[in-house]
Order: sequence, then structure tokens, then C-alpha cells
Amino acid sequence: MTLLSRRRFAALSLSTLAAPMILSKGAWAQGKEIQIGIWGGSQGEFVRKNIIPQFEADFGCTVIAEEGFTLANVGKMQATKANPKFSVMFIDDVAIPTCRAEGLIEELPVVDMPAAAHLMPRFAYDGWGTGVAISVAGLFHNTSIEAPKTYAELWGDAYRGKLKLVSPKNTPSVFFLIVAAAVKSGKPFAEAQYLIDDSFDQVEALKPNIMNLFDNGPQAANEVAQGQADIGLMELSKYVYPYAAKGAPITMAFPAEGSFGGNNCQVLVKGGPNRDLAVAFMNRMLEAQVQKSFSEFALTAPPVSGIAFEEPTLKYIAYPETQMDSRGLFNPDWNFINTRRSAWTERMNGIFAV
Repeated sequence: MTLLSRRRFAALSLSTLAAPMILSKGAWAQGKEIQIGIWGGSQGEFVRKNIIPQFEADFGCTVIAEEGFTLANVGKMQATKANPKFSVMFIDDVAIPTCRAEGLIEELPVVDMPAAAHLMPRFAYDGWGTGVAISVAGLFHNTSIEAPKTYAELWGDAYRGKLKLVSPKNTPSVFFLIVAAAVKSGKPFAEAQYLIDDSFDQVEALKPNIMNLFDNGPQAANEVAQGQADIGLMELSKYVYPYAAKGAPITMAFPAEGSFGGNNCQVLVKGGPNRDLAVAFMNRMLEAQVQKSFSEFALTAPPVSGIAFEEPTLKYIAYPETQMDSRGLFNPDWNFINTRRSAWTERMNGIFAV
């Protein structure tokens, strides 16, 4: 089977990917079983209760779902590499380069995934995974506070002791480091990410304005909504907007320099059991109706184009793709960052005495 480059992946038409045998509902899937690693929390519960049962009914199969988070799910693949137990794994995009380099995953047979015809190229990961749910990372603030127009303003005296900063151990801390490098250098995020090593003086300069650190995004959002702090940085919209949708006085802000993608993804485990069924499940996760219902529940954007949403949902998601562009959605170079992140975390820990 020919595996596709990113350019060819983006150019494929629906007719090119139309209905291969693997996805027809028939005897081939009857009685088969796969084990998948999904997210914990409300998103994982939605997959378990609303997506998996229908897939099992349609294909006459069994899907065993085990909840976890990105690092834990990567660890499960590493621990079972010699005898794979899982077939599909949900991880964040940050981990895809590591999984690929370690031979834990395989390139997707997109010719067997008709729903991938509408996958946005930025969420195709060179064919080694797909996006599933897209959040936007930026500032979150109480609606009684006017958000800064630029990130650089956060270093001003007006914010002394009024900011909550994400913990160095959380992925959005990398976004903060890129912001600090951009503020110091005046470079766009795409260039500033390579200047982080020389920007820790800028990181330290923000220390007087930091009230405390947080490692629980939903809890931090709730505290800002209650007025315990003015602004939090950086966090994913999926942890903030559910409070806003319930009427809490909190919202997100995306300053002029841009925002960051927080991308929940799926990958195909190399050598995993019942590969054909695993591919069918990954395709199901990209189908328009599944993506629509999941997005409306989680307030995350789909990685596929062509889905219509009502205004109450569009208010909270960066969709369609033009909305991602208007918010300056930036996806970092995780290949570069992952080799340095441990050292950066230690330096942040030292600055903020974690």
C-alpha cells in the first residue's frame, strides 16, 4: 500500500479515498477486538459512552478503552513495544515525534480512511497521526478585566502580583517560554521558539507579576472567574470555555502576537492487534457527525473541514480554518523543543522556586 506524503495527503479528493473494502460493515470485523488508549476526564467519558458503543454495533466488534494522559499513553506503548497490546492511542501532538523516532507508531494508510479526505494538512503530521480535537492556548481572564492587547504588556507594573502562571511541568509552559522569547527578541513565534535558551532573563523579569503557579487548568480558570487573580497564562481553551458557557465571568484572550494549538491526536500503534479494525476506528473519529457531536460537547475545533455549527458552539471554537488563522494559531516545532524541554523545565523551576 502506498503511503502518502503530506502534500499528496492534502491534495487527495474524496473520490480518491472513496469507500475501500476495509470500512464496509461486514463479516471481516465480526468478533474482532482492539484495545485503545483514550483521554481521561469528560472527553474520554464522551468517547467511551457516545462513540465506542455505536462503532461496536456497526462493526460487530469489541473496543476496550483504557484512560490515560499523553506521557502515560506513550509509556504504555514503550512498555509493550515487543508485544503490542494497544492498537490505537490518543496522545497530544507534542509526543508524535518521539513515538515516530522510537518506532512505536506507523504511518497511516490514509487510502483506507475516507474521512481523512477533509483533514486539514496542518493536522496530518506528515501521515503519522491525525488531529482529533483542537484547542487554542492563550490568556484567560475575568471578564471584569480588560485583556492586554499584546503579551509584552504583561511585564508591566500594572500586573504586579496579579498573574497566575502555568506550572513548568505542563505543556503550555512551553508556549509561555516562546512568548517570553518573542517579547525579548521582537521575533514572531516561528522564529522565537529557537531563541528560548537566550530568553530566561525575560522569563525571570516576569516573576514580580506572578501571584502563583497552577498545574490544574480547570481549577485555575475557576479561581480567575471568582476574582482571585486577574489573568492566567497560558492555558487551553477546552479548560476555560466550559466555565464561560455556563455563565461564569471568564473568557480567553489572544494577543496580537498570536496563539498556540493544543492538539489532541490519534496514532496507529505499530504492530498492534487487528490493524484493519484499528484503522476503521481512527476513520470513525474523523467522520463529520462524530466530530460535530464531540466538538459541541468539548468545545474543541474539529481537525476536518466542512462541518456546520450553530453560533453557540462557534462562539467558543476556532473554526473554520480561517478562524484559526485569524487567531494566529501556531504549532511549535516539537522535534526541536522535545530535546531541550527537560533543561528548560529545570531552569523555570529554579526561577520560580518550584
